[in-house]
Amino acid sequence: MLLLMYLYSFSIYYMAFSFFGFWYNLKKNLSSSFQSYWRYTPNRWYFFSIIILQFLIWFFAYRIFSLTGSELFVSHYNVDFGIDGIGSARRVFEVPIITLIITIFNFIFLMRFGRKDIFHFLVHAVGLASVAIQFLAALSLMSLYLINFIA
Repeated sequence: MLLLMYLYSFSIYYMAFSFFGFWYNLKKNLSSSFQSYWRYTPNRWYFFSIIILQFLIWFFAYRIFSLTGSELFVSHYNVDFGIDGIGSARRVFEVPIITLIITIFNFIFLMRFGRKDIFHFLVHAVGLASVAIQFLAALSLMSLYLINFIA
């Protein structure tokens, strides 16, 4: 019994120590990755423009949702066939959520390659792609507004 208690206390101590070591290494790596990410000036421009566009996308989505209320919502319009997507107004929030997920994935991707030689190329490629996705999402929400309230 005493041996089992000793093994149990040793295993708890070992797990706590290994978890602390894991946490310390993760914090140190994330800190250095974020510093290398933030030191490069174009990253700041991309970051702030993405934040502003993301805020606008969420504002457009909320505005469309509040204007629609509980009525049916035209979520997709095809030029050839007309309306082919009708549903709840909550579907308007799919666009900002998808762009937010893509933005977070791109940010993590860039932080992962922060100390590589190809980092400067990836910053511009991923940053411009993220800004383009945000801009296209804002345009898609504007077209949803036009389809539901003006057309």
